[in-house]
Amino acid sequence: MSIEPEYNLVSRPLPGPPPSAAAGTAWHVKLLAGVLGLALAPVLMGTPEGQRGLLALCLLGLFFILLIYSPRAGIPWTLAYLAALGGLRRWLIPIFGWTPMDPLLLVSPALVMLYDANLLARRGLPARTRLSRLLVCLLALMTLEILNPLQGGLAIGVAGALFYIVPLLWYFVGRCVGDAALVRRLIRVAIGIGILAALYGLYQTWFGYSAGEQEWLRLSGYTALNVGGTIRAISFFTSSAEYAHFLCVALVLLWALWLRGHRLVLLPMPLLALAIFLESSRGVVFSVLAACAALWAVQGRRTVAWLPRGLLAAGLAVTGLVWSLGRVQQGEYGVQTQALIEHQASGLLNPLDERHSTATQHSTMALDGVKAGFTDPLGQGLGATTLAAAKFNSAGGSTEVDVSNMFVSLGFAGGLLYVAIIGVVLMTAFRYWHRARNLAALAILGLLLLELGQWLTGGHYAASMLIWFCIGALDRLQPERETAS
Repeated sequence: MSIEPEYNLVSRPLPGPPPSAAAGTAWHVKLLAGVLGLALAPVLMGTPEGQRGLLALCLLGLFFILLIYSPRAGIPWTLAYLAALGGLRRWLIPIFGWTPMDPLLLVSPALVMLYDANLLARRGLPARTRLSRLLVCLLALMTLEILNPLQGGLAIGVAGALFYIVPLLWYFVGRCVGDAALVRRLIRVAIGIGILAALYGLYQTWFGYSAGEQEWLRLSGYTALNVGGTIRAISFFTSSAEYAHFLCVALVLLWALWLRGHRLVLLPMPLLALAIFLESSRGVVFSVLAACAALWAVQGRRTVAWLPRGLLAAGLAVTGLVWSLGRVQQGEYGVQTQALIEHQASGLLNPLDERHSTATQHSTMALDGVKAGFTDPLGQGLGATTLAAAKFNSAGGSTEVDVSNMFVSLGFAGGLLYVAIIGVVLMTAFRYWHRARNLAALAILGLLLLELGQWLTGGHYAASMLIWFCIGALDRLQPERETAS
């Protein structure tokens, strides 16, 4: 797959630490990993947590050294790790057993915190743009909300930090090292991950789960996978929702490549579309159609043409969807596939009917979340909308949209601040695409539009990392474009 060269863009090499600083950092990491490994191995190897902890420590050291010396390699490998995290945890059950408090979940948080701390120590954290200043304010408010007693305890606040603060830290990595070439590399990696995920997910749909995955299903009690008596696919992700969203990410990135003249990318698109449909989540279908329509709309050279083009594309997409669903419902399929198709078709064709669709329920949850920001103006705590709150505090739980989650967790000030950040990011993305007209600009815009409302969704580990890294890269690339203009 050929990649188009950047057009009229000032290029800068990826900044890295001075050789002495990089060597010193790597030496300390190697020494710390070796000492901890030798000291803790005899004690930890006897428990599933300990065994997984030693593996997590080794992975952390490896990824950190790779990220320090070669961000172009370290960042794609980290994305691949986060995408395969759920599968890795399940595949290790026959070897290490199962634990819900898995240290492997802490590899990425520790990695990005160490990397940002290294940047901060070298005074490398950028804070020169409007977006970076807004994000620093949001991070400060989130840090205070960790201590909010309304959420049910400090442990829930720490869980909120893992879900909400950690993804934001990838912005600073992207702001520091993200350029158009690295964004294009991440596009290829994300597409490759999506294709592999689709193949494995379809295998699960038609042939069932492996023994380790069935044991995980029994131990975890993940009932959301059951659709009419059929267990839907999860591939190698941590949840079916993350699986569905990442398939959509890959599909939209392929669509962006096609719009930039890469015709062969049409070949894997039907595979991804089939996997998305059989995953049986309805909201992502509308999201991916809307994002693809928007990317086609902005191909117009003049901004005044974007709206009519978008309306035309949306109308064609909805018409095609309704026609296709009608044809699909007339077919005969196996028992496994039939239940998923019926669940999907009935919900998409009747989005406002509560007997077939949960769209109304989700909309109500989001609106109630926004209202909660004003009824509890100081917020209910950073972790109030995470899985930890839902587990340990009956009053907690996600509203399933990141904006309303921020209103619940941070109060109206935090919610409005997050809305302002979204506005700045989207305006920057549209402006960058209008001026640059390159693949990186179109891919970032498509990613942001597709996942709008899900940029900070807890549990979407790979997608959240990719989004906020690309936002950081966008904030770096846009000033470059303005300089080059």
